[in-house]
Amino acid sequence: MSTIKDFVLRIYNLCKDWIVANGIEGIVGLLLGLFLWTTGQKIFAGVAFGVFFTRNWDLLKGWVLSKLK
Repeated sequence: MSTIKDFVLRIYNLCKDWIVANGIEGIVGLLLGLFLWTTGQKIFAGVAFGVFFTRNWDLLKGWVLSKLK
């Protein structure tokens, strides 16, 4: 039973850390992109998703560089 609790806690902490690392730019970019896409504003949604993916690319690049050092 404790392994399930540990697994859920690890997933929760991983998601929380990702949200904190993304910051306001990443979260708003994702939410705004989803909203704009559903309303048919695909060009503006692309810009918002670009902000989101750029922020995540920075996080991934930093993680990979930290593993290589």
